[in-house]
Amino acid sequence: MSIKEFTFSEKECANTLLDFIALKLDSSKKRAKRLLDKRLVFVNKKRIWIASHILKRGDKVEVIAEGIKASVFHKDAILYEDNYYLIVAKSPNILTNGPRSLEDMLKKRFGDNRIQAVHRLDKDTSGAVIFARSKEAFEHLKNLFKKNLVKKIYRVIVKGQLETQLFTINTLIHGQNAVTHVKVIKSSKYASYLEVNIETGRTHQIRVHLASIGHPVVGEAEYDRKPVEISRLRSVPRQMLHAYKVSFNHPYTLKLVSVTAKVPDDFSQCLRYCSL
Repeated sequence: MSIKEFTFSEKECANTLLDFIALKLDSSKKRAKRLLDKRLVFVNKKRIWIASHILKRGDKVEVIAEGIKASVFHKDAILYEDNYYLIVAKSPNILTNGPRSLEDMLKKRFGDNRIQAVHRLDKDTSGAVIFARSKEAFEHLKNLFKKNLVKKIYRVIVKGQLETQLFTINTLIHGQNAVTHVKVIKSSKYASYLEVNIETGRTHQIRVHLASIGHPVVGEAEYDRKPVEISRLRSVPRQMLHAYKVSFNHPYTLKLVSVTAKVPDDFSQCLRYCSL
């Protein structure tokens, strides 16, 4: 991802971040606001998304080129298929369900409006998602989720070097129990590559827990308020969180289903950036 850099001076006729970006990019305020909303702007290495933010003389403003385009669905994205379930590799920058979502694409591809996501990933999170092909199949698998009988393993790139190879985070999230198990795959001076599995499914659990120990996910836009010192990491357009593997005993055949989704290209590129 490319970064455009600008320095604010008192001679500028625009002193709000929104106006300054629109001026320097020679673009509309609508486009400038979209860049801010996507968390693609840094001021003095710190991610800022407030349009009315007032710039001061000498402020360094960086704008990341427009983020990843949502991928068009293709057949290789189907990792598992039978009469009851589909497991699909979700690309980043696409919703799991709702209008213009992965679920919507599957309904159109198979001509079946019964297809329904059993669980969800954040828009910017990539990886394996399970879809049911009937209401009954949905309820059966949803029941396995409620009983914590579906195992999900994530791959994550975080800021900073982690020394401890295996550990568990059990900090409460919004007053509720939350348990996250972490294994370090590899560390470098600036970042660490982790394998993570969770016992609970709280909102943004992995992102919240990793930020709470001072190692936020690379590309994190919500739970990391500290300056991003390394320019290559500022160019990362999304959180580096990937649903790598999902496993469960099939409700109908009773056989183990275990599916792996390879990390997408932007994730692999970030690993190279971080010498991982």
